[in-house]
Amino acid sequence: MPLDPSEFRQRTRFIVKLGRALHDCGSTSERIERHLTSVTTMLGLNGSFLISPTTFTCAFWEEDELDQFVHIERVEPADYNLGRLWEIDHLVENMELGKTNFADGLDALQGLNEAPPNYSLPVDTASWFLTGGCFAMLLSGNPWNAVAAPFISVLIFLIVRQTSRHPSWKQVATIIGAMAAGLLASGVAAAGLPINPALVVLSSIIIFIPGLALTVSLTEISAGHLISGCSRLVDAVMTLLKLFFGAVSGIALTRFFFDAVPQIFANVANLSEMPSWRVWPALLGLALSLGVGLNIPRRRVGWGVLAVLIAFTSATLGEKHFGMFAGVFLGALAVGLYANLFARLTRGPGSVLMTYGVIVLVPGSKVYSILNQWVSGETILPSQSGSTALMAFVALTAGLLFSNAFLPARKSL
Repeated sequence: MPLDPSEFRQRTRFIVKLGRALHDCGSTSERIERHLTSVTTMLGLNGSFLISPTTFTCAFWEEDELDQFVHIERVEPADYNLGRLWEIDHLVENMELGKTNFADGLDALQGLNEAPPNYSLPVDTASWFLTGGCFAMLLSGNPWNAVAAPFISVLIFLIVRQTSRHPSWKQVATIIGAMAAGLLASGVAAAGLPINPALVVLSSIIIFIPGLALTVSLTEISAGHLISGCSRLVDAVMTLLKLFFGAVSGIALTRFFFDAVPQIFANVANLSEMPSWRVWPALLGLALSLGVGLNIPRRRVGWGVLAVLIAFTSATLGEKHFGMFAGVFLGALAVGLYANLFARLTRGPGSVLMTYGVIVLVPGSKVYSILNQWVSGETILPSQSGSTALMAFVALTAGLLFSNAFLPARKSL
C-alpha cells in the first residue's frame, strides 16, 4: 500500500539526515551506501545512493523505479568522529528492534548531530601531547625525541585549532602547523638538544598524516567504488604534500638563521637508549590518545585499545616470522576478524574498531619519510622506498578484504 505523501517525505528526510550524519562522522562511502540501503528497506522504501567525499546523492521510490524523489547536494570531506558513529548505529539498532519509534528517532538523530564532543579542550590537548610523545617512543629509543615531540605537538594543535576558525586560512592550516613543527624541531636541535629533527617533526604531526585515508581509498577502489576511492586518494596525497612542504619550509627557515640560534642546550648530555619494552607502554598511551582524538565514549575506549593491541601484536609476530609485508597483512586480518566478530556478537559497529586498530598499521609515516629522504637525504625510518610503502598498503588492504571474506560482519556499519 502506497504511503501518504507526507509520511513518505518524512521518512526520506530521516534517511537523508542519517546519511549526512554518517558522512560527517567520516564513515566510508561504501559503508554509508550499504547502511542507507538497509535503513531504507527497514522503513518500507526503495532507494539508490551515490556517496563520495564531496557529493551526496539519494534516490527514493515506492513501487515504480522511474518515479523517483532525488536529493543531491555537495558536502565537505569530514574528519573521523567514531564516537558519534557508534551512537548513530545504536539509535538505528533500537529503531529496528522497535525500542524507539520513528518520531523519537528523528529527534534523537537531530540531538546527536548537535551534541558536543565527548571530551573537553584540556583533555583533547592532553591527547595530542600523549600522541606525539608515544609515537616518538615507538620510532626511537632516544629519550630526548620523546621529550621534544609532545610539547611541539601541543603547540601545533593550538596553532591549527586557532587558524582553522578562519575560512580563508582553513585550507593552509595544515601547512602552517607542519611549518611550525619544522621550525621548532630544527630550532631546538640547533640550540644543542640531541634530537633527530625529522623524526620529531613526523611524531608531532602524525595525527595529520593521511595514512588511514590512503588505506581507505585503496580499499574502496578494490571494492569497485572508484569515484569515492580516487577522490580520497587524491585528497590524501595532496594533504601529505602540503604537510611535507610545510615541514621542509620550517626546517629551511631554521637553517637560514642557524648561526643566530643561542646554544641554550649545549651542555645537555646524551641519555642512554630507552629499553625495548618501552614499545608497550607507548602503544597503550597511543591507543588511549587515539580514543580521545576519535571521540570514542569513555565506556567504550577499552574495546578500541584491545583492537590496537591485537593489530600491533599480530603484525609484530607476523613480521618476525614471515617478513614485514606478511606482518602488515596478518595485523590487518586479525583486527578485521576481531571487529567483525564484535559486530556479530554485540550488534555494534565493527567499522569503528576496525578503523581504530588499523591506524597503528597504516604506512603513511613511511610515505612521509620517503619524501623526506628524496629531498633532504635524511633517513627517518629504516627500509623505506616507494615500493616498500606501496606493498605495505596493498598488504593492509588485502588483510581487510580477506577478513570480510572469512567472517562477514552481517552489519552495514
